Amino acid sequence: MKKLNVLGLNSGTSMDGIDAAVFSIEPLSAYNGGPPRLRARELVSFLHPFEPGFQKRLLTLVNSGNASLKDICLLNTALGGVFADAAQTAMRLCRAADEDIDLIGSHGQTIWHEPLETSFWGVETRASLQLGDAAVIASRTGLPVVSDFRANDLAEGGQGAPLVSFADEVLFGQEGRPIGILNLGGIANLTALDESGRAVFAFDTGPGNMLMDRACEKLFESGFDEDGRIAAAGTVDEEWLTTLMAHPYFALKPPKTTGREAFGHEFADFLIHQGSKRKLSGEDILATLTALTARSVAEAYSSYIRNRVELKEIVTGGGGGANGTLVSMLAGYWPHPVEINAHEKYGISTKFKESLLFALLAFTTYFGVPNNVPVCTGARRRVCLGKLIRGRV
Repeated sequence: MKKLNVLGLNSGTSMDGIDAAVFSIEPLSAYNGGPPRLRARELVSFLHPFEPGFQKRLLTLVNSGNASLKDICLLNTALGGVFADAAQTAMRLCRAADEDIDLIGSHGQTIWHEPLETSFWGVETRASLQLGDAAVIASRTGLPVVSDFRANDLAEGGQGAPLVSFADEVLFGQEGRPIGILNLGGIANLTALDESGRAVFAFDTGPGNMLMDRACEKLFESGFDEDGRIAAAGTVDEEWLTTLMAHPYFALKPPKTTGREAFGHEFADFLIHQGSKRKLSGEDILATLTALTARSVAEAYSSYIRNRVELKEIVTGGGGGANGTLVSMLAGYWPHPVEINAHEKYGISTKFKESLLFALLAFTTYFGVPNNVPVCTGARRRVCLGKLIRGRV
């Protein structure tokens, strides 16, 4: 391995645009198995927004769960073009700072995640589909691109997620104490590292911001609950919350992953309707959905992690990490006192953590270093994630 400048690209569940960030990634020692020792320094970062009409159609298509074959085919290359636009912007910004980009890691846009083995036309299979054709990005930039990160783990019997556990080992594995890294994006996922810095668990605990954001949209015409102020004005319906905690996903043992298929708009709208039937105010509905995220994370820890490793610190990331009401509820539901900090304490941008993840995955795959974490994904063995397009030669 050698030092490279790597661009990480990702569009998340909010689909507000492409998070783009360039990192200087440098190996600190020769690779000898296990999590590699790497240092990453952010050079450039920005959000490349989707054009409003494009974003609206993308949200409608993904949330509907239905699309024609023609739509999927053309959306793949169209998204590739938008991701290429973001990459070319990053290249210009880097040149202005006398830097060049050597490699791109592009996750694309997830439109469906089906990680559990299922019978399809008599064939047992599992899959996850991210769109944003990497060939278009490589053609437009001339750079090598690593993409389609989930497929190899799925082929090895894993769930293709969570991928972030690899980055968490690299970024936090030197701390020397049990630490949990909690990403509160659309879906909440938790990585637990033991004293040696190895991930012992990493899985999706359930909804993150997804249900809360939909409630804000439907009830308050707002994209999200800034700092949890709306939820703080409401009262949690504890009886309803207990009923919501009976959702079958929470009883599944790790490894497990989830997404819009279980906790998307359809489910959120159903819960909003339920809350209205219970005569709850909009604030009370949002408070209860916020509590659902917090309690489901805490109970996932109590049920599946605590007997193996008792975490001393939680490092929060994702948009939910800025929701003071959610973080306060999380501390209240946690079964023992725990220190809660943001990624910024460690010099890591919460906003661009996933961009960093895909930069790290691209970097290690480029050099042939295995980068899935089978104990977390359920894969049979360690493999390199992603498919490499060489770019111009």
